[in-house]
Amino acid sequence: MATSDPQKVQVRNFSVAFEQMCNFVAIIKTGDPNETIQKLILHCLTVLSDERFHDVKQIKEAVDVIFGLQIPEHQIELNVDILEDKKLMLRPTESNYVLPVEVRNDIQKLINDAEALERRVKEQWIGELSTDYPDLATDDVWKALKGYLARAYRRHGIQTTALLDPSIDTAPEYSESLSFLLSDAIKDYFSKEHYQKAKKAIAGFLSVVGRYPERTLYINQLADSAFNYFAVVVPPELAQRFREKLNPLILFLDTNFLFGILDLHVSQHVAVSNELLAAIGKHKLPFKMRYHLATERELLSTIDHYGSVLRSRQWSRSLSRAATNANALSGIEMKYHQLNAESGIDVATFLKKYEHVDILLKEKNISVYRKDSERLSEQSDLLHEYQAFLKAKKHEKAYDTIAHDTKVLDTVRQLRTTDTSSLDAGALILTCDYLFYRFDWEQSRQYNLKASTVLPNMFWQVLRPYIPSDIDFERSFAETFALPEFRTISSATAKACSKMISLMATYKDLSEETATSLLSNDLLIDRLKEAHTDKEFQTLVEDAIVSENAQLLEERASLQNELERTKAKREESERELEEERKRHVLEKAKIEADLKKKESEANLKGKKLAEEIERGEQTRLEVAEQVRGKEAVEKTAEGEAAKRKNAEEREHRYAVIAASAVSLLLIASFEAFVHLGPWNWLKNHSNSYGLQGAFNILFAMGTFGAFRPRWRKFCWGISGAFAVLLVILTILGGPNTK
Repeated sequence: MATSDPQKVQVRNFSVAFEQMCNFVAIIKTGDPNETIQKLILHCLTVLSDERFHDVKQIKEAVDVIFGLQIPEHQIELNVDILEDKKLMLRPTESNYVLPVEVRNDIQKLINDAEALERRVKEQWIGELSTDYPDLATDDVWKALKGYLARAYRRHGIQTTALLDPSIDTAPEYSESLSFLLSDAIKDYFSKEHYQKAKKAIAGFLSVVGRYPERTLYINQLADSAFNYFAVVVPPELAQRFREKLNPLILFLDTNFLFGILDLHVSQHVAVSNELLAAIGKHKLPFKMRYHLATERELLSTIDHYGSVLRSRQWSRSLSRAATNANALSGIEMKYHQLNAESGIDVATFLKKYEHVDILLKEKNISVYRKDSERLSEQSDLLHEYQAFLKAKKHEKAYDTIAHDTKVLDTVRQLRTTDTSSLDAGALILTCDYLFYRFDWEQSRQYNLKASTVLPNMFWQVLRPYIPSDIDFERSFAETFALPEFRTISSATAKACSKMISLMATYKDLSEETATSLLSNDLLIDRLKEAHTDKEFQTLVEDAIVSENAQLLEERASLQNELERTKAKREESERELEEERKRHVLEKAKIEADLKKKESEANLKGKKLAEEIERGEQTRLEVAEQVRGKEAVEKTAEGEAAKRKNAEEREHRYAVIAASAVSLLLIASFEAFVHLGPWNWLKNHSNSYGLQGAFNILFAMGTFGAFRPRWRKFCWGISGAFAVLLVILTILGGPNTK
């Protein structure tokens, strides 16, 4: 998509940018290119916070490295100045560019939130994959999904941006179908062995995206980011004019679009188409919704054709259930069979609602465009080019469908102005047919024309700035990235499928299982497309039924054999289980017997132990009683001893007192006798005092010995002898000096 003009923003590498696409969500949801560039600059300074940016050139290189965008240096400088004026970016003392802390924190939080959302979506889906596809490497499946999304959003971003600026290069490689893009992404990570499973897993992720709010948010954020990424190449003045005002526009609704809003079409664009119509009416956008006279004729003829097909048969509910599994049935037939399978409905009742489609469409503010130009030559040339295009792409369409598409396209091209932007062109075709859209864009590029067709999800993308977000729409918008692409109603495949189910209705004994298998058999339908006669067609179907029944019989026989083997294995398992049960019973009985024996022994031991405990307790009681008796005796003895001791102490005191009194009396009497009586010898003896003292001691010792028997040995023995000896020695005296 790169251009050679150095004065314009150039997309160098979207794959590099897609690795940062979750972070791109933090940049801006919708806005003008200059605002996006400002957010890119802030983002780079946040992510590369350790780097030093001291000039504009370094910032330009950082944007190129991270996002693959080559932005002219003067645009970087312009937006850096704006950021400095807004105080969102600082350059203290003319040194390095830095971000205020609060700005950096706000951007980092948005980045963290976006990364956390992707992580939760990945973990939730990988959890499902581990159960549904255990043999697939979950990391590789996630990488393949990211590869598909990168390709799908590159296509979506380029094609949507081209609505604003048709000069943007929309090369053929940017217009491949979603199916091709998915196959291309899977081949990078999976061999042929796992290709189909990986494709089914990724298609499953996308087909149920609306059931998971976080998955819906993730898909829509990526779509917004891709659009904003490519929108930076739009000239600022064009983007500014578009943001300021939506100009009046006539929207020609293609047949498939109308069938979708009438609930007669099966496509991922149906829900978003209905949301789009509701938003246009609710927000009073300046768009007139019209459908061409040729579209009205095709609409009525298609309803009439499939009405005749449906009325030609009686449809059992079982066959309708089988029909709902068909891969290429027309929307009208599919809708009838869905209703019939659910509750049973006759064809007349089903078709009655669509007898006056013009009234139904009028109620939705959709009117017929009755001006029909007669440009037969130009339309014929356009038709032949369309046929050549379809042949080159190996796709088929009925002649009437091709004629309708070219007539409507020619009419819109005549109404289209020469304005630069397709949205200011005055008229556009809203179609769910990707082949029709792709033909218009490729042919317009070839002849230097402005494209006139747009897909519903692309149209909605550029209108998002004008319409508040809505949960139902977000879900519907996310589902437009699911597979498969729109299938043309009048294709040979749909005709073959319709004809086959009509033929099946004539077979009374056809099982629902067989019908389901045949209607989902793409190889059979491809062969039926080549049938030249009804007989050949019938033969192919009957052969397929026979083959399918034979295969079913074979499968049933195989299942029967498998059932018998399973039964035999089950019986063998039951026998083994019975033997195991018996062995367990015997083991249980043995264990119970051992337990009883051990219990008996334990009871016996317990009884003995109880007896021993009882004896021990009795002994303890006896010993305790003896101890108590001994203690009582000892206590009594102690009491008696205390009494005796007290008595002895009293006796001792009395004896001492008495002995002292008697001794004093004797001593006093002796001294009175000596001093008052005629005992002059003693009185005049030279040792009179010693003798008196000896006699006094003798009297005292004799008295104390008499009163205290315990003291007699001492008093009468040693003390008495000492006193007597003292008396004798005193009497003897010494030599007479006279």
